[in-house]
Amino acid sequence: MDSELEERLRVALRDKLRLLPAELRAARGRTVAARDPAPLLPSTRALLKRREAAELERELQHQRQEFQQRMQRLAQRRQQLARRRRSLRTFGDYLRDVLAR
Repeated sequence: MDSELEERLRVALRDKLRLLPAELRAARGRTVAARDPAPLLPSTRALLKRREAAELERELQHQRQEFQQRMQRLAQRRQQLARRRRSLRTFGDYLRDVLAR
């Protein structure tokens, strides 16, 4: 009895959403493009687009964080190079003074 009810509910839901069974299984937790967007209900298309936009936003945020970290490492490297350049100048001045004596 339960399997019969479950099957009727699955069929009703599939008909309502107008998705194929494989697409229903694949859609669990992921954005899945339907084979033909025309048979989807507008609300379903909107939900899929919203989910896709959220995934893209998360990826973009991740890329922004990576870029920010790269920029911080670059700034640190520039500071190190500037310190090294200053120390080399002072060492060069020291050598000139020693050789001038």
